[in-house]
Amino acid sequence: MVDEIFDERWLGASIPSDHWHFHRQLLARYGIVMAPGEFTGMLNDITKGRALRLVERPKGRAIFSVRLKTAGERIYVLAVKRRVITAWPPNARLNQKRRDLIAALAAEPQPELG
Repeated sequence: MVDEIFDERWLGASIPSDHWHFHRQLLARYGIVMAPGEFTGMLNDITKGRALRLVERPKGRAIFSVRLKTAGERIYVLAVKRRVITAWPPNARLNQKRRDLIAALAAEPQPELG
């Protein structure tokens, strides 16, 4: 049934054509369809430094770890500045790098307030 598949939050919303590759790869690699507005939130997380930058790639590209709240899952995103290129496939190496980075950030001394 179409009613069981269609997410009504998409009624009246659209995806720009230059983002279709990302969304197709996100569905193929993670089985996720983002909620309306979640793509913009992901872009903001990347550009404002809230997403973890895991791997530097050539030409200013980087692989980021981003948490999609509505899906309750972390994904990896290849991006350059505010341009998302693709949903990077999940793998054990990136998972370990993310855990190591989080542990290193938690171990850093925190500045005192006041």
